[in-house]
Amino acid sequence: MWSAFTLVRLRTAPLGRLAAAGAISSVGDGVRFAALPMLAAAVTRDVFWVSVVAAAGRVAWLLAPFIGTLVDRVPARRSMVAADLVRCAVLALLCACTVTGRVPLPLLVLIALLAGIAEVFFDSAAQAIVPSLAADRELERANARIIAAQITGTGFLGPPAGAALWAVWQPLPFAVDAVSFLVSALLLTGLPSTRPGGRQADDGPAEHGVRGLLRDTWAGLRLLGGHRILRRLMVVVAVLGVGQQAVYAVLVVYVERRLGLPAHGYALMLVAAALGSLAGARAAPWAAGRLGSGRSLVVSVTVSALSYLVVAAVPWWPLVALMLAGNSAGVVLWNVCTVSLRQRLAPPGMLGRVTSGYRVAAWGTMPLGAALGGVLAEDAGLDAPWAVAGLLLLGCLPLLRRMPSGSPEPAGKRAADAKADDHMEG
Repeated sequence: MWSAFTLVRLRTAPLGRLAAAGAISSVGDGVRFAALPMLAAAVTRDVFWVSVVAAAGRVAWLLAPFIGTLVDRVPARRSMVAADLVRCAVLALLCACTVTGRVPLPLLVLIALLAGIAEVFFDSAAQAIVPSLAADRELERANARIIAAQITGTGFLGPPAGAALWAVWQPLPFAVDAVSFLVSALLLTGLPSTRPGGRQADDGPAEHGVRGLLRDTWAGLRLLGGHRILRRLMVVVAVLGVGQQAVYAVLVVYVERRLGLPAHGYALMLVAAALGSLAGARAAPWAAGRLGSGRSLVVSVTVSALSYLVVAAVPWWPLVALMLAGNSAGVVLWNVCTVSLRQRLAPPGMLGRVTSGYRVAAWGTMPLGAALGGVLAEDAGLDAPWAVAGLLLLGCLPLLRRMPSGSPEPAGKRAADAKADDHMEG
């Protein structure tokens, strides 16, 4: 008979593989974020095309609801491995083109778009597979581990590595990038091949082709809009995105003109924020365990709001760095708790759609926030984006009332309760 230690080890080993693969993929994404704009700037002096290349990968998130539907139809492991292999292939092609010195701009845009689409597949499937690898009470710890690995890859290791490799030899970052995705795919082949949870009772008969894709995507969006908790979380995360981008869009100008720091002061603030994110990922499981998910969400939004308001009132650079770290820790606590809540609330066969639809709300409002930050800084001063961001978040606190602090209702009640919740709120 197997010991309890053996059972725990078997239970956590796949999570270790998932976290390691996510970390390696995140490093690859970070390398790409740094190296692709550099290549675009080397290929053309046209600022428009450089911006198109930089934006192409982010455009993929507009397709996220459809990608989430496809993720729900196949085993999550297969989606992640396929996403890594696609990224490996397109970056190997880009490396070869860079070696020859012939990199057509349309090809560069296409590669950025394909890599971005593959990233959406990978991220959606990675969140969808976690509930099958971790016990319900361990979801926060598992998600915090994965998020910490992603922060380390995209925030600390990837971008500096991409810039350094570019300085050594221009094709090198893309070669290393391709290898990183191949290694991630190999790690993921050791995960169990869990099947999708299946269709819901009110989805209707299964359909293939474009019509079936549209119908299933609409079912996911309808669930997000009809479930009281998920709907409120989407509203709050949209406001979080607006507030964060309103601040970060003008942060470099704020650091130089308002704080009077030299050029490297901006990098110092980003490092402080990244360190806060890692601290938040480390503390999130403890906070969720002690406070519960509902109270943790209130704490995260309150901390973020107060950090913005403190900076608006006291523009002193050591305090600003501390507040950015605290804000980032609060945002990571929010992410850990909301990811875990979605994994508990979403019906088994709809987690890919719920995840991707929710992230459209998070990412889609960011350009609006960036524009708002620019307008406020220009018309009302550089302190205004911080003040408005803090007030917007304080206004979201009533939406977090009666959020579940333990495990929400079991999956069998979710689909029925979605419609009941909609009628209760009117």
